[in-house]
Amino acid sequence: MTSVTASTVDVTPTSLRSQLARWPTGVTIITACGDGRPLGKTANSFHAASLDPALVGWCIDKRSSRFDEWVAVTGYAVHVMAGHQTDLVTRFAASGSDRFDGLDTMPGLDGIPLLACDVPLRLECRIADTFDVGDHVYLIGQVVTMTASHHTPMTIQR
Repeated sequence: MTSVTASTVDVTPTSLRSQLARWPTGVTIITACGDGRPLGKTANSFHAASLDPALVGWCIDKRSSRFDEWVAVTGYAVHVMAGHQTDLVTRFAASGSDRFDGLDTMPGLDGIPLLACDVPLRLECRIADTFDVGDHVYLIGQVVTMTASHHTPMTIQR
């Protein structure tokens, strides 16, 4: 039997991020209505918060571009992405670009831009609560509309 010895690592933002990246996680694109133009970003901090009432949440870094617009939204859509949708995931992860340029969208709940593609799961939410959590803000949404397909959700692990 092979013996594995664990080692203690200093807890720094870099080491914590590196170690947490070893945990498999899903990949989402979050969209919302911004100040005169749509908001969108790739996020893997998405998770279920409650089943009754139906609440989900995700966290946004306080250093994110358009942070002030994100924390002022009244709702958002979560698009759980499939393995064949890496081009969209990469597009919405890139900074400094118009992520919606030339992209087909359709209006969702309260006008939230929805990606006009088949995703494993789409949740349209209204903000139920927000609060500070260290260097992020936690956005809790109450699920109003849910659309599901047969596609398998994408996961990442480093």
